[in-house]
Amino acid sequence: MASTAHSNPEQIKEHFEPEHIVRQKAATMAQWILESHHFTAFTGAGISTSAGIRDYRGPEGAWTLKAQGRKPKKRSTATTKAVPTPTHMTLVEMQRQGILKYLISQNTDGLHRKVTTEIH
Repeated sequence: MASTAHSNPEQIKEHFEPEHIVRQKAATMAQWILESHHFTAFTGAGISTSAGIRDYRGPEGAWTLKAQGRKPKKRSTATTKAVPTPTHMTLVEMQRQGILKYLISQNTDGLHRKVTTEIH
């Protein structure tokens, strides 16, 4: 699927907003989640990049690198050794509390299922 990846680095450039805007948007989203009746999360490879698992179309994603003719700068963490991130833990806790009704993941890393510790 490298043919579907962006070969121009400008096309995958990340955009950042000021912290106060991010906080405002997060508060709005949190309110929408709490008011929802059937909150569903659909996750993909990007949720596991902070665990060291390479995604596909991100700046250092497998398909992006192939489309640009580049090699990875560093080795990806093996899925068997990866540890769930705070995002994985939060989604699982929201499901335990009944806030998140459905958690759909395209990933095969199993990190949602590895969340076993109690969150404080």
